[in-house]
Amino acid sequence: MAIRKKVSIFRTTQREKRLQKRIRELTTLYEVSKLLTSTLDLNEVLNLIVKTTANHVGVKACSVRLLNEKTGEMVLKAAYGLSDEYIQKGQVFAWRGVYKDVISKGQVAIVYDAPTDPRFEYAEHAIKEGIKSMLIVGLIIQGKPIGALSVYTDRHYIFSKEQIQIFKGIANEAASVIEKAILYEERIERQRIEQELAAAAKIQENLMPRTVPNLAGFQISAKNIPSQLVGGDFYDFIPFGQSHLGMVIADVSGKGIPGAILMASARASLRAYLEDPHTVKDVITKLNRVLCRDTQASQFVTLFYGMLDAQELTFTYTNAGHNPPILFRDKEQITLSEGGLVLGVLPNTNYEEKTIKLIKGDLLVFYTDGVTEASKDDNYYGTERLINIVQKYTYMDADEIMKKIINDVFEYNNSSQNDDTTVIVVKYVG
Repeated sequence: MAIRKKVSIFRTTQREKRLQKRIRELTTLYEVSKLLTSTLDLNEVLNLIVKTTANHVGVKACSVRLLNEKTGEMVLKAAYGLSDEYIQKGQVFAWRGVYKDVISKGQVAIVYDAPTDPRFEYAEHAIKEGIKSMLIVGLIIQGKPIGALSVYTDRHYIFSKEQIQIFKGIANEAASVIEKAILYEERIERQRIEQELAAAAKIQENLMPRTVPNLAGFQISAKNIPSQLVGGDFYDFIPFGQSHLGMVIADVSGKGIPGAILMASARASLRAYLEDPHTVKDVITKLNRVLCRDTQASQFVTLFYGMLDAQELTFTYTNAGHNPPILFRDKEQITLSEGGLVLGVLPNTNYEEKTIKLIKGDLLVFYTDGVTEASKDDNYYGTERLINIVQKYTYMDADEIMKKIINDVFEYNNSSQNDDTTVIVVKYVG
């Protein structure tokens, strides 16, 4: 009877110990969860994780590393209780050392003596920092490792099962909070990009002519369809009196706000230099020098500028690395490629100009690479298809031809537009 009573008391005591242990675990996790969910800012979350973990587990220091999937590097994102010198000791990677089994197998890594453990790559730094033992747990989101949570002690330490269990619980909670913070950060970034693209689109829209000019004896039609990414296409018409018309079609490098700013700068500079309608190559030479001076090395502009003289029936142009416009004359096609390099690269580039005498029925088609590089199954629309579609409808007026080109391009790529699409059609009807 006495033995049974003692056994019963022992079992009750064990149950109470397990219950108290579980209560401690749940209390710790609740307190950690409450702290970690107080913000959605990723940097704040990571700093809270390391500080809270170190305090609740009762260790010298704590760190969070997130996995860079492209390089395999375990990038240190937050640390508590570690010196700057130790933090900057060097890179660690997921495929080797102490993090290998944590990331590849989802195991807990326990290091009893960091300076002598062969898995630990920075023994001298550990000695200098006073690090003895470590406990490392993977941060897992939906079965996928995204990083690791590590704690460090300043004395040799054997982590109890209870501590490991609590630490794993904290890691699970931390992973969940990190996931939410990352999603929040991504949403904010998407909103920022959308706002930037909207602003860039507005700039681009404001730079485009509202209407096409009237020029005696000529039909003129133009269309710009911006892509969702907001590319850098722009075109412009600059009238000089009743008989001269400057025409520009261009494509600037870069997307979003940087591309839109470069576009605005190129357009404004070009208009500022258009003092004489006959100095086509001089205008482009000046514009190139300005862009070389004022833009970054990675930025450039492809631009075609031409002067249409309705009195002399000539078209004088310079092509600065742009897709060559095509002159359709009867069944002949002439590409307008005379000029020089793209703008904004070499300040001392010399540009040439060429003058074409126009005859009745001549058709000029200007376009950007959004036309010829429209793709389907990794195949480009191409110049040959453009020539074929125009040649088929040369009898139509300029506006109808422009629409035929646009429709054919969008039919080709199933309306999946990856770049701005700009087309200008000029027809001399006499």
